[in-house]
Amino acid sequence: MTAHSKIKSALAIAVLAIVTCCVKVKLPDCVVGTNTPSKSQLETWEKTFPVTQLDLGIDGSGSMLGFTGDDKAIFAWKSLIKSVTLSAASNGITVNPKRIGGGSAQTINSSLEASNPCFFQGCGAFAPVSSSLDSLWKTPGIKAKRPPLRLMISDLEVNDGDISNLLNSIKPHVNKGAVIGVLAIQLPFKGNVFNSQGQVIYNGNAQRPVFLLATGPRNQLHDLLTDIKGKVIISGIPSDSVFISFLEDQANAPTVTAKSITGIPSKSIFSGAPVSFSDSRFSQPQENYQLARLTAPDNKSIKLSSLNVAYSGPLQPENGFIRLESIDLPGQGFSIQNFNIEGFQVENKQLTVQIKVPSETNAGIIRAFVPRGQLPDSWWLRLNRRNESSPQPQDKSDGLLLLLSSLGELMVEPGASPAAALCLAFNR
Repeated sequence: MTAHSKIKSALAIAVLAIVTCCVKVKLPDCVVGTNTPSKSQLETWEKTFPVTQLDLGIDGSGSMLGFTGDDKAIFAWKSLIKSVTLSAASNGITVNPKRIGGGSAQTINSSLEASNPCFFQGCGAFAPVSSSLDSLWKTPGIKAKRPPLRLMISDLEVNDGDISNLLNSIKPHVNKGAVIGVLAIQLPFKGNVFNSQGQVIYNGNAQRPVFLLATGPRNQLHDLLTDIKGKVIISGIPSDSVFISFLEDQANAPTVTAKSITGIPSKSIFSGAPVSFSDSRFSQPQENYQLARLTAPDNKSIKLSSLNVAYSGPLQPENGFIRLESIDLPGQGFSIQNFNIEGFQVENKQLTVQIKVPSETNAGIIRAFVPRGQLPDSWWLRLNRRNESSPQPQDKSDGLLLLLSSLGELMVEPGASPAAALCLAFNR
């Protein structure tokens, strides 16, 4: 071999050595699925035509009567209705008001007719009706790229908690380019508070949530609900009692991933420590992963959080929307049968999950994930009544979390990445 050939061979070996030492062994992708919103979704929303009319539905069922229960309640209720009509006018939209209930939409002369207790009691010109929120969206007027602008004022407590009719009536609007928005306002209330089975669970004064559920062209819907929110606050309703979610944005936000890990007890883990599976060793940083060595038998649980410092306050009981799964490597797998979610917290769109790790599991890779559309805004949890034993059940709405997360799913395309994916690789 010539001297020149020896030099080339030595250089090749050196380069190979450098490349080999710098190749990082990677864990499987934590986040899988397509990014959202998709190009086709954005194009659909942007190409909808503006409308000149707002179909305003007001729930005429008896559960709404307490919003006219005394002078304080009537004043706040009228302020809300006026905020809606004034906002529509300032956006160049005429209002077509209807009383919704009993499976029909009854045209009324003025939305302020809903300040008359008979509107909900079923007396005078108004027959008693049950809740039928889907009636507003079943009325004709849906055209491709021209979804109508429709808004329902209601406590959103559908009969027997059956939300399927409402979802099925709204879906055709979404298919024609409509988006969904929800504005929630806690108003003074005096009277009977019902659950979705029609049973009285409370009688007296309350701060009941009333919801403005709207669908329509994206820009118009955003402008209208934002304007209503501002006018409601100007009318004297405290800003911390007013909440808003635009579901196409909420459901298609970037995937939330793990930024920190905490042990329980706190000294029972070594965060960022390399982990090994079979013949492979993995070290930080691994994209979207937390790595940790758990001490045995001290460690009982871990907290994974999308916050840089995990939420340290009280956790909410598991609601069923967070799922656990294992991530297997070739030749390595384990069961998550004895792993449990002990609690969670959603704060400012960030997620913290506490997971019990069984002491007999010495190594593994897990993912706590939330499907798109099902990661709630924090106010959904605040106003959701789990059962009658919840704190202040009169100030919450039965089945709210299920309804809003189901509506959020309507804004998601198949194959989308999850709303949250918190991944952990660990050894003991």
